[in-house]
Amino acid sequence: MFNQPTCWAVLLYGILVTFLGYMGYRQQHSIPSLIAGGGLGSLLILSSIFLFAKHKLGAYGSLLLTIALTATFCVRYFKTGKPLTAALAILSGAMLLFLLSQFSKWRRA
Repeated sequence: MFNQPTCWAVLLYGILVTFLGYMGYRQQHSIPSLIAGGGLGSLLILSSIFLFAKHKLGAYGSLLLTIALTATFCVRYFKTGKPLTAALAILSGAMLLFLLSQFSKWRRA
């Protein structure tokens, strides 16, 4: 299954997404940012807990949630052109590549 650094990376990413959703709400009074960031971030944190417990659900959940976040941030960047959404798309894409590399190692073992 996944190693401990992968579990910690997913946990930190989930905390970051949750925090950024809260910051989006606080600065722009954006309820969708709070719901999406808080909801998806909480699900990523839950996925990391499943990863720590060595359940496959955590692996698949974190991968699907990261794909959804990457797609969302890319679409938002192309609509708005704001640098923050570009940074979030890059961060999410990097996390997606990291998870895919870990996934391929896990599938081969």
